[in-house]
Amino acid sequence: MPHGIFAFIFAVATSTAAMASIAAPTVTPLSTDVLHAPERAAALVSNRQQSAYNEVLSAYRDALRANPGDAALAVAECRYIQGFAWSEDLSWADAAAKDLDDCKALLAKHFAADPDAALLQLEQRYGKAAIEYGEPLLARSANWTPAQRAQLHTLLSRAYAMQHDEHRAGEQALLAVQLDPASVQLVAAIRYLAKDGRAPEAVKLLTAAPLPKFQWQESGRIIVAVDVLPAPAARDELRRAQRAGLKIDGYTAARALRQAGDLAAAQAALAADPPPAANETPQKRQFRLDLAFEARNTTAAAQVLSDWVKQSSSATPLAYGYARLLALDPARAIAAPGLALLAGMLGVYLLTFALSPGLLLFPVHYRGTVRARLGKPFTPLFERIGLRHAWYAFAVFIVALFMVPAFRSGSMGELLSTGSQSSLDWQREVAISEFWMIAIATLCLGWLARRLSWREWLGSRNWKAGWLLLPFCCLGYVWFEYVKHRHGLPDAHATALAPWLAALIAGARSMGGLPLVLLLLAGLVPVLEEFVFRGCLLGGLSRHLSFGWANVLQAVVFSGMHRDPPRMVFYFLLALVAGWMAKKTRGLAMPILLHAMNNALFVLLVAG
Repeated sequence: MPHGIFAFIFAVATSTAAMASIAAPTVTPLSTDVLHAPERAAALVSNRQQSAYNEVLSAYRDALRANPGDAALAVAECRYIQGFAWSEDLSWADAAAKDLDDCKALLAKHFAADPDAALLQLEQRYGKAAIEYGEPLLARSANWTPAQRAQLHTLLSRAYAMQHDEHRAGEQALLAVQLDPASVQLVAAIRYLAKDGRAPEAVKLLTAAPLPKFQWQESGRIIVAVDVLPAPAARDELRRAQRAGLKIDGYTAARALRQAGDLAAAQAALAADPPPAANETPQKRQFRLDLAFEARNTTAAAQVLSDWVKQSSSATPLAYGYARLLALDPARAIAAPGLALLAGMLGVYLLTFALSPGLLLFPVHYRGTVRARLGKPFTPLFERIGLRHAWYAFAVFIVALFMVPAFRSGSMGELLSTGSQSSLDWQREVAISEFWMIAIATLCLGWLARRLSWREWLGSRNWKAGWLLLPFCCLGYVWFEYVKHRHGLPDAHATALAPWLAALIAGARSMGGLPLVLLLLAGLVPVLEEFVFRGCLLGGLSRHLSFGWANVLQAVVFSGMHRDPPRMVFYFLLALVAGWMAKKTRGLAMPILLHAMNNALFVLLVAG
């Protein structure tokens, strides 16, 4: 048997004896003064523990002096010290930290070529320092064991992740898993492959990996499968874990089953393992509520809302869930005990949205009234459109925009702003909600649209060639981005796409292809938005303000309502040009055409 192993056994035996000496009754009885001072008694234990630590450390050093070439023993000594040096509870951890520095210096001096010694040195480094130390090891690791190489890639993946280099971190994680299927980097490798468009490869990696020993590790794998892999992958992994006897919590199991479309099984999994009401997070309650809505189980949805009201100090986000329950089952929503507060909150939201235009229009009305009394009235853009029509049109638009998602999905802005998932069902729901929003707004605004004559819709002035310059500048910018995109160059419109807009395009395309996307975004949306913003809002503002200020205000509102910060300046300029065209032509046809052409080019840029 090698001398290093004898030495290691001797060190372990010495450690055991030393620790046993702490647990054994002390020969010298403690004085009453010590017993009356718990801190002194605790310090006594700490000192004896440090004495035992020093005895084992001396054994390591004696063994190394007897076997100076035993790299494994030197590494074992450093790992032994590390357990104490990294402790936050020991008063003498600083002394152990100095011992660790000495041990690492010894490794660097005498065992620099040893793989385990190099890996231990790499473990002690983080971020950029770890990368600078670890990258040269890749060339030297050709003759290392698979386990050692896997550990090297694991540590480099961690270092790159700390530097926010997701691509390199993912590459190293994948190499670690290929060498060691049980690697802790499995989840990182799966995310990397899925993001790189290699989902089938990620599924194979997950399937080939041995099951972990602990339930929480397997739950992490199932959750990442739900987040980034095709629908059956998480459910299949769940079943594999359950067959092996691993107990997966009901929430994680329900997520996997819901993604696979088995809503009944998902609800059964939650019912079989319900989390304690006091410990249930808002995210888990929202999941239960969403699941109940998807399964059309209004009884379960009403129960979740009722429990949530009791547990939550704020009913604000729950009013949107109540709106969905009201749409699915009005009788239950009205009769359910404990939900009267949510009904009141929903009414407050509707009223708030309806009254919100007053924040802009009241000061404008005051300004216009003062001007009129001074005998300096403004000439309105459209003869029969005033501030009350602007208020009504804008209120209808806001209520439809935010409350349609609430009645359809149980969330308000979340559905059309960020969304909770990127599934095809969610994308289609965004598109369907947009169609409903347009339909409801059009129905409510129909009588108001009749206040514009056909000449005001089409325009009552003859065009001049110079008027085309500004519209061409707007469209030229989008066309330039489109050409760059077609040639594979970076473009501003295709990057950082707002989640709601990306989902809207993807959802409409999945239901009717590119023609349906163009009908929605280049047909219906321009007509509605131009009527609301340029017809009613700009028309009403221009009756009480100069056209310049009225145009700027409607452009600010228009750009803000799109909830797309990277393109807010472009939306603002587009709205300014559209308002200017409405004034020049005394109509909405040309602003609608500009809006439609811009949206059409944008759709072709993103989805073409």
